[in-house]
Parts: sequence; C-alpha cells; structure tokens
Amino acid sequence: MLKKHFVLYALYFISTIIILYGLGYTKDWDNKSIIVAFMFFFGYLFGARSKYTLIVLLISFSILSIYFPTGIIYGKPTAAILEPLLQTNKLEIIGYLLAIRYKILLSILFIFIQILIYKCAKYHIKGNNYIVNIIFVIIYIVSLFGISIKNYQFNDDAFLKNSISSLMTIHAHKKEFKESIQDNSDIKIKSKIDYSDDTEIRIVVIGESVRKDYMSVYGYPNTTTPFLNNAKGIFIDGLVSAGPSTNTSLNRALFKVSPDENKIQWGVNFVSLANKSGYETYWISNQGTEGWGDDVFYGLSKLATHSNFLKQGGFTSEDHDDDEMLPILSRIININSKNKVIFIHMMGSHEPVCSRIGTYKPNFSTNNEAGCYAATIEKLDSFIKKITEILKNKRYKLMYFSDHGLSVAKNRSYHDVELYEEYQVPLFYLDSNINKHIYIKKSLSGLNLIDIYSTFINIKSNVTNEKYNINLANKIPENSDPLIYWEKYKHISSIQKKQKPITNLQSKLELKNVIKLKDNYSFSNKCISYIENINIAFPSVPHIYKIHGWMATADHKEPISEAVGSFIVNDKKVLFVEGEHELRPDVHMYFNLGANIGNDYGLVAFLDRKFVKKKNNIYIGYKDNSDHYYICQKLNQ
Repeated sequence: MLKKHFVLYALYFISTIIILYGLGYTKDWDNKSIIVAFMFFFGYLFGARSKYTLIVLLISFSILSIYFPTGIIYGKPTAAILEPLLQTNKLEIIGYLLAIRYKILLSILFIFIQILIYKCAKYHIKGNNYIVNIIFVIIYIVSLFGISIKNYQFNDDAFLKNSISSLMTIHAHKKEFKESIQDNSDIKIKSKIDYSDDTEIRIVVIGESVRKDYMSVYGYPNTTTPFLNNAKGIFIDGLVSAGPSTNTSLNRALFKVSPDENKIQWGVNFVSLANKSGYETYWISNQGTEGWGDDVFYGLSKLATHSNFLKQGGFTSEDHDDDEMLPILSRIININSKNKVIFIHMMGSHEPVCSRIGTYKPNFSTNNEAGCYAATIEKLDSFIKKITEILKNKRYKLMYFSDHGLSVAKNRSYHDVELYEEYQVPLFYLDSNINKHIYIKKSLSGLNLIDIYSTFINIKSNVTNEKYNINLANKIPENSDPLIYWEKYKHISSIQKKQKPITNLQSKLELKNVIKLKDNYSFSNKCISYIENINIAFPSVPHIYKIHGWMATADHKEPISEAVGSFIVNDKKVLFVEGEHELRPDVHMYFNLGANIGNDYGLVAFLDRKFVKKKNNIYIGYKDNSDHYYICQKLNQ
C-alpha cells in the first residue's frame, strides 16, 4: 500500500515543507510549528479521500501561494507587513515587485504540485467517507484559522487568523486616523491674544529639506538670501526639527503630540485650530496626495475650506515648480474679504536638489551639488519675495519653517539621520506691521511649533501654550536640549556627528576613471536595484551625468557593503565607473530590518555624458574583493 502511494505521499511531504516555508512559519520556528506541519500533512492525507475535498485543497492552497514571496521574506502576516502591500505609492510597489521577482517561482511550482496531487489522488478515491471528510474539515480549519476552547488557543498564529486580524488592525488604524483628524472637539478657543490685530492674510509656508546654515540670513558667507537678509520680521536661529524626515518631523509639528505617551493627537492640528478660530483656510501643495506621509498631509489638507494640489499622485508623480503655486495664491487672497489662513507646502530643496532649480538662474555657478543646494535656497528667497509682492497693500503675516535639513557634499545631498545639521532648520516671521529686521538666537523644539503657530493666528486655546508668542519671540522659553524623534524620542544632544556648510561653490567635480571590463563581470540575481534618475548633474556643467539609485541583496534585503558603481552596457562592451554609497533611511524603513542593519542602500555615480548613449543601458552593481563585477537585476522602469 505504501509503495503504491509513495509518489503521492512524497508530493504531500514536499507541499507541506513548501507551505510552511511560504507562509512564513520557518521565520519563527518552534515546536508549535512542527505540530502545524503535521496538521498540513494530515490535511493532504485526509483531503485526498474525496473529490470535493481535493478541489478545496487545489483551489484554496493555490490561492494561499500568492503570499509565499512575502512570507519567505517577512514571515507570517502582520499589520506591519500587510499594510504596505495595500498601499499604492511608488516606492512600496517597487520594493514589493523587487522582493518577489524570483520567489514567485516557488508559488508557480507549488501550484503545479497541487495540480499533480489532484490528478494522482483522484484515481485512488473509493467512495465518499463522511467521517474522513469531517476529520479533514476539522484539520483544515485548525491549520488555517486555529481554534480556541475555554481560553486555550491552538495554532494561535494560524495564517488566515493572522491575516484577518491584521487586516482588521489596519482598518482600525485608518479608521482611527480618519475619525480623529475630523474631531476637533478637544480644542477650546479661549480668546484672542491681541484684539487690535487687524491682519487680513496669514500664510504658513512649510519648507522642504532646508537647513539654516546655507542661508546668508543665518550667517552663510555666500549671499543665498538677498531678500531675507534685510526683510522686516523676526528671524529665530535655533529651531530644532522634530525629526529627520518629512513624515517624522511634520507629524510632530503640525499636530499636537504627547512624547511621554508617544501619541499624536490627530484632531489637534494647524488647520483645525484655524478653522475653530473662525478663519477661512486654504491648503496649496506641490507635494503629493499619496505616499509615505503624503496621505496624512492629504487628510490634513482636506480639513481646510479649500485645497489645491499641483500633483495628483505621490510627490514624485509629476514635476512641478514651486512658483506654479503663486498664481493660485494670488487668486485666493483676492477671492473675498474674509480673514484667511493659507498653508503652502513646498518641494523646496528636496533631493535630487539640482532638479529643483528648474529655470531659475542663481547668481553663482552650480558646478557641484553644494552649489545646487545653495541655488535652491536662493530660489526659496525669491519665492518668499514673490509672495510678499503678491501681498502688497494687504495686512499680512507670514510664518516659514522647514521640516528638516540634509547632508550636503560636493557630489551629493542626502538624508543622514545621525547628522546634527539635519535637525537645524530656519524659522522666521514676516509682518506688514513690523518695520525692522529682528534676529533672535534661541533654541526651540519643533514639537512647540503648534504653540508658536497658535500665537501666529492670534489665539489662546486649551491645547496650546501662549508663552510661545511669536510676537514676543525674545521672551519665548528656551529649550537647551530639545527632543527629536527617530525610531524613538531622544534629545538632540545624542546626535554627535556634525558637518560644516560648503562655501566653495565654484569648484568642479573630478570624474573617476571609466574602466573597460573583459570577462570579469556577470549579471547577478543575488542583488536587486532601482535607478531613480539619470540626469545632467549640475546645470553649469552639462557634460556630467549623475546616476542615482539604490540596491540591496536579493535574499535578505540588506545593503551592499562592497565597492559600488554604475555599468554602461553597449554592443558587447561593458564599462564601469565607481560610485559612492548613500544613506537611504527611506529604503531601510521600507524593508524594516531593524536598527542593527545599516541604511547605506543608495548609490551616486558620475560620468561623462559621452558614455550615455541610451539611459536604459545603464545599470548599477558592485565589485567584490577579487575584482569580479556584479551587475544587479533592476526593475523594468
């Protein structure tokens, strides 16, 4: 009997091993997993006794195999794993497609085996044994859903039980955000601060990736802020961003937070405070409506009386200049005579910074990345000046702050969460009634921006602190060691790495040698890559191209530690130019590998334009210690 069914039993065994591996049980193996393995094996054994149960196995297990690529990488389903798969932003789709690129073959193999089991087993069916069918149903339910009897749980982390509970958690989180952000009942407006204030227009400009030490108004030796240098208003030197990225920073600046509880009060925010104070509110954005954090800001924007987005997708979905928001602003301020609060969310100096310059002509050459960064600061200065020109003859107040800074070198600019200057951002306040330039050096926390903002819109409330009065900035309480947030709350004093601003903006980048490879290279499926852009590196040097992207190991999604670079593949000729690693906390955050894994996934490489015949012939990869070069597989782009 055993010999007669040897092939079938072998298929049961192989399927059991694959389903355990594919559903993520081997990621967290314990004795309970052995019991689950027996459950699946006996499920096959009893399921093969009936045509109907065979069909159930074929269809349901084939559907389950869709999860295998994810289970192999991340393990059993949780809310943290499933939530990105339900999002539609670009990076998450790219990451998932890259992750499953080859592991989807296991799903295909598994489905093929299920078909074989069905075809082989159906010839051995003898009658329809109801007792056997009942046993199969019990085993099937327990293996996929688990069971609980008098608080005793068996197979508590069963696949479908986990999936359902995770989806419910995700739904609850989204529901909580949607319900909370609409609920401003916790806000009680006590009174106005100044009843003689007759301001018509209040504008909050939210900057992007601007660090203060590249602004001449804060002491940068090159003139990057010619207008702001002498503008009438209050300039605070000492604001510490709440986080090193847009999401971590603005979630804790635009909303009320309780650091001790690590809680964000979504219903208490910039827009709700203005709405509850009787202002007509407007949101104008050059960032996206979906993506990492974009959905939060999109939800916030919908609280405004009116909202305008230049982009209909994520922040990388379209390329718009910040100046395109100015005609919208001009139209809004002249719509009616109601007192307004207008929010403007810029793209500012977001990397790649050279792409942010657009048609703007800076007053210095942009021969390197630092030059491009400084040019975006000068463009910001021009943007603020244009806003004040639109507001001419209006009684206005304008508040500007940036979400975070960047690490800036001559050849690249990027996020470095361990860099002190990443958290040093500008805060200034222009007022049509102020007739002098006031400079105040004082350390403040980004967590208190909502308090400063409440005084900006001239209100006292039960959820904000009027001691942070922007009009009396010299009396604002100083915080010598503000809290910041990256993975957890900590003090800015914990950040020791520092970087002086680059002042020589004229120096040109020296290109590395291009090496012609012979037989010492191979296309590799051991690493995955994504090229984000290939463009002219610096506007003043059009013959230099910059390749910007990231890569990771195909199996564990860890960064590549070897020497990295770009490959040019043309007509059986392969060239290599060495590049540099770049810190990419966004990619690290997506793969969610933990703090012990580095985040230097990024690559930046430069080469002469003459080598770039076709952009789709550019690849990225690495060189090992034996001088063998590996060209990483890339997503079809």
